[in-house]
Amino acid sequence: MAFETLNGIVLRYANYRDNDRILTVLTQERGAVAVTVRNCRKKSSVTTDAVSEQCCYGEFVVYERCGILYASSTAIKESFYPIREDYERLVSANQILRFAEIIAYNHGGAELFPLCYHALSFLAYGDNNPIDVELCSTAKMLCLAGYKPVLTHCVRCGKDLRKQKEVAFSKVQGGTLCDYCGVGCRVISALSAEALRRMILLPLSQMGRVKLPDNVRKELDLIIYEYAEYSFEQIIKVRG
Repeated sequence: MAFETLNGIVLRYANYRDNDRILTVLTQERGAVAVTVRNCRKKSSVTTDAVSEQCCYGEFVVYERCGILYASSTAIKESFYPIREDYERLVSANQILRFAEIIAYNHGGAELFPLCYHALSFLAYGDNNPIDVELCSTAKMLCLAGYKPVLTHCVRCGKDLRKQKEVAFSKVQGGTLCDYCGVGCRVISALSAEALRRMILLPLSQMGRVKLPDNVRKELDLIIYEYAEYSFEQIIKVRG
């Protein structure tokens, strides 16, 4: 029986039988995989139970049987426990991990894993609004999936929009539009477009610096998820 060591973040779990769980784990090595952890819900399995919770980062020694991965042993590396102590942090973490799972099966985990790790770190130990970390993470994941929005010029005619006070944004066209080309599209402030552009370019280690004004946060919350849901043709935003 061949064993393999995977390092990953638990995106979600489903209880199975009396004491087992099936984890969806975002790994550095394989992208998103399903791992069955036996007896992790027994009261005596404290360590195994801890690493089987959503958001936890752990090491999983696995083996494959009949096409199914089973955990032979597990070790928790980081629980990001403060996320579970705050409802808003938990909701944003769940939103980030939901979108990460959608992307992971097609994109893999090489770039997605460090993005999720940094996002959870700032949610757990940072002091900024959880939604700011969530929006920054979601924008970066869109880019990883090949849906980087155009934000400095008109998608249709190419007009430079960087001196405009307001710009139109089209989820269909995938970016900003000038007044003429963007008739009927949602209008956002130039500040929101610039904030989105900067979040996309921001290094992962500096995601905790994102602190958005309320009006910018509201506009980006609309356009980022409208664009994501149009691009992936499914409901992505579960946060109210």
